[in-house]
Formats: sequence, structure tokens, C-alpha cells
Amino acid sequence: MSYFTDALSTFTKDFAYGGAIRHLVDEGYDVDRIIREFHYPIPRENIEKMVADYQSNKTVV
Repeated sequence: MSYFTDALSTFTKDFAYGGAIRHLVDEGYDVDRIIREFHYPIPRENIEKMVADYQSNKTVV
């Protein structure tokens, strides 16, 4: 996969689901609960990465 295609895919997923997933994390949801209750059509690994990135950036700010 090219760098551009990978970046576009990441951007699209973040735009479509990122805000909702970050909101759920702020509400105390973990990855398992997000997957169980919301059935987002993206792989678990992507949700785990979004959550981990958000939590690590959130503690920095």
C-alpha cells in the first residue's frame, strides 16, 4: 500500500469514527465495550490504535 493510500485510509476512518470513539473513551468505555456495543465496521486493531493514540496524546496535553 502506498504512503498516500495509507494516509487517506487513516484520515477517512478517523473522520468517520474517530470523534465517536474518542467520546466513548472519555465516557469510560474500553475497546471491548466499544466493539461489543457499537459494531463499528473497522478492525479491532484500528480501534485499539485510535484508543491508544488518543489516551497517550490526552495525557500529554
